[in-house]
Amino acid sequence: MAGAAFRMFFGDRPATVEELERVEEITVEQEMEMAWEARVRMVLCLDDKGHWKNQARDFAQPFSRFRIEVQLGKGAFVPLIDGPVAGVTAEMSASPGESVVNLVVRDDSVLMNREEATEVFEERLDSDLATEMFGRFSTITSTDVLPTSGAQPITVKRGTPIQFVRELAKVNGYLAYVLPGEAPSQSVGCFRPPDTSRSSLPPLVLLGDKRNLTGATFDDDSEGQERTRGWSLRISDQQVVSAERSAQDQDLLGGLPQVSDDQSALRELPPEENTREDPESETDAQARHASYSLKMTGQVVPGCYDAVLAPYRTIAIKAGDTPYSGDWLIRKVTHRINTSVYTQEIEARRNAVSDPGGGLPFLGGVF
Repeated sequence: MAGAAFRMFFGDRPATVEELERVEEITVEQEMEMAWEARVRMVLCLDDKGHWKNQARDFAQPFSRFRIEVQLGKGAFVPLIDGPVAGVTAEMSASPGESVVNLVVRDDSVLMNREEATEVFEERLDSDLATEMFGRFSTITSTDVLPTSGAQPITVKRGTPIQFVRELAKVNGYLAYVLPGEAPSQSVGCFRPPDTSRSSLPPLVLLGDKRNLTGATFDDDSEGQERTRGWSLRISDQQVVSAERSAQDQDLLGGLPQVSDDQSALRELPPEENTREDPESETDAQARHASYSLKMTGQVVPGCYDAVLAPYRTIAIKAGDTPYSGDWLIRKVTHRINTSVYTQEIEARRNAVSDPGGGLPFLGGVF
């Protein structure tokens, strides 16, 4: 199987061989609807005259750019994170070989979370407002924004740009996040619903000669799914309008719903979540969020998987002839790189189950 390599960039400058040799460990945590974070542990030492050398400020100033990429086999380098240095911790010791500096790097959503302001917009689409917010930051050089419908008479922004964009995303059942771009010091602003299309990633296999998972834990929260009901008073004609949605109204990642509608709890859309005249989109958004109540956690066998995982993508998991085999939405990935091994830990969610009698093989073959 493919070996792993990594490279780093300080701004647009690639890290030198000496800087790479000083890296003891890199941990990158990528999670949906959260700022991605990297922690880089590098050796700190003294010169012949007893002066500390290679301190963090020698190569990484506060809010300076930092990027990490990983490569598996002969594949292309895949960026894990690109963003500002958000913190530094220096651990200094009189004992040889025990001094290190730890860099904390976060994605560009933290730059969107630094200035609070109140703004009023008239007759604007939510997607246009999201594009405008992303466009206010020079390092977010491109966007992946799916259009929304129905311009709102008045939209009020309170707080920071990323808070505002995430509020707009929640209303529409979308997600708002920032991904690393194709080149150093570039990011992509995303405003779109979860992508549940068939993934191009290789499957994760739990059993058989093609096994690439060390193990997997499946957590079936049958109480999590709900039927969501929302009510609004329409100002234009003083009529009460309602909407109701459930998990079965969503695009299911399996052949069967996790629980039937008559077993699902009925929840009212909270008043603070019911902000539009028509409650349909917000009701659907809450039902969709609650529908992903089936959780999987596992770790990839080092050297036995040829792709770099990332949240917001779907992946096929083969767990034999169980209801858990099928497509899952990746919610969180933790990448760990040290001097000897590269590992990936995954958390995925699902809103459906598969039919165990549907012909799925018990061992890890193709299905």
